[in-house]
Amino acid sequence: MYKKKLTWWISAAMVLLMFTLSGCQAVQGLDLAGAIQNDWAVKSSESKGTLQLEFVPGDTSMLSAEEQKALTALQNVKIDLTNVKTQDAQHLSADGTITYSKGTIPFKLATEGTKFILSVEGAKKPIVFDVLGSSNLSFTKLLPSAVQEQFGNKIADIKSAIIGLILANTPNPSNISVTPVTDKVNGESLSLQKAHIELSGTELASLLKKLLSNVLADEAGLKELISQLYDALSPIIEEQIKGGSTDFSLKILSNKQLAVGLVYPPVQDFLKKTAASLDKLIAGDASGEPGILPIQDLFNSKSALQADIYTDADKQVRKQSLALNVPLTNTSSGVAALKLSYVSETWNINKPVTANTINISGGALNVGMEASSIYSLLNNLDKQSLFYKLLKEDLKVTKKEINLKLNEGASGAESDTPQPFINSDNKTMVPVRFISEKLGAEVGWNGDLQQVTIKDLLSGATIILKLDSKIASVNGASVELESAATLHNESTFVPIRFIAEQLGSKVSFNDDTRVVTIKRD
Repeated sequence: MYKKKLTWWISAAMVLLMFTLSGCQAVQGLDLAGAIQNDWAVKSSESKGTLQLEFVPGDTSMLSAEEQKALTALQNVKIDLTNVKTQDAQHLSADGTITYSKGTIPFKLATEGTKFILSVEGAKKPIVFDVLGSSNLSFTKLLPSAVQEQFGNKIADIKSAIIGLILANTPNPSNISVTPVTDKVNGESLSLQKAHIELSGTELASLLKKLLSNVLADEAGLKELISQLYDALSPIIEEQIKGGSTDFSLKILSNKQLAVGLVYPPVQDFLKKTAASLDKLIAGDASGEPGILPIQDLFNSKSALQADIYTDADKQVRKQSLALNVPLTNTSSGVAALKLSYVSETWNINKPVTANTINISGGALNVGMEASSIYSLLNNLDKQSLFYKLLKEDLKVTKKEINLKLNEGASGAESDTPQPFINSDNKTMVPVRFISEKLGAEVGWNGDLQQVTIKDLLSGATIILKLDSKIASVNGASVELESAATLHNESTFVPIRFIAEQLGSKVSFNDDTRVVTIKRD
């Protein structure tokens, strides 16, 4: 449902808007492309901004009472960023608040390269998220580990070249006008040029498709970008070679022409797949995935984007105002439309600015994209804090449902997912690792002791199971199982009710479909 995809909507929409606006060439005397290029080349600045997301209620009669309550709670969410200090490409800091119907959550943010460090009210320790470490770019996995570690930082160093490639390959929107205005930035009145842009969803789709098509056709431009990234990474490559590294890929990377030639095909393949995926989304093909966001509504003729970009005499972007309205066709969601807005202003451009830091010497929680990360995050929060309640009660990030087809025989058929079965005691047995990890627990195996240790990251409970034993340890106390834990098809299986209940879940069984369902709130 929409509430689980809040972050995705925000990030996807902002990326789409950036791509669309960045293609503007000179209009009515204003070199908007040059201004945007300058904006991406800014080395230091101070700024502030507000991002707001609104779910416009529609027909909520089909929603449960719980879903209606969640929609009301999340109907209007606002993120304010103040005191934003960009020191350089690697260091930024900001003070912020998340405001929604139940109150305001203060936080502080700092970046160190590709790492985001967040100190939020209610958290026991600062939270660290590595953007590159959580990415799934297949071509980066071919690089030596030392190069991978610096890859994201070097991407930031060549961001001006990246936006240059985009600018060179994106056509102008058809509805754009420029007017001179006087407006305030950080309290100072300035003479500015205001570029006003309006787009429908269909034009947005056309511009994005044209952008990807042009970039794919621009072999020289894409190879030049890869060449600049190589130049940024070459000192690291040389250092590794001089240090005696035996990594075979370094021998290839030592030859620039060969390296660029080898990297270009997978990058082009990645862009081709992205273009194909975009075509399917625009056409309304969600690949059959249930619950996927109706992103095709974004590209509908009824969707509308308006943007105002204010530039000064030095061709620097000083203010931005974006508004996106997306009517939703899926009335069963209870949401009639989604509205996204963003405003910002910037000053002290390219002047000395020192970003604040967040002290993590006392420890920090590192989170990634793994399913268990959200449980680690919640376990790091005060359960009475508003941030915990936002995630757990309103966004319901821990809500899980696992459906498994029951095998009638103990042998079962081969499957990527171990299938439950009914044992000789007439008890339903399920794969403990698969179930536990899906429900947010960490699982460890001790071969010498023949035992499984399960750590529930949400409750903090520790469960120890020993193969062929009906006695388990739960937080140090002995608990008897209905049947002993057993090894089956190279996986450890336990009675379904035991593991589900110990991990705060409920079990149901459909006699008609022979499907076992485990639900956790």
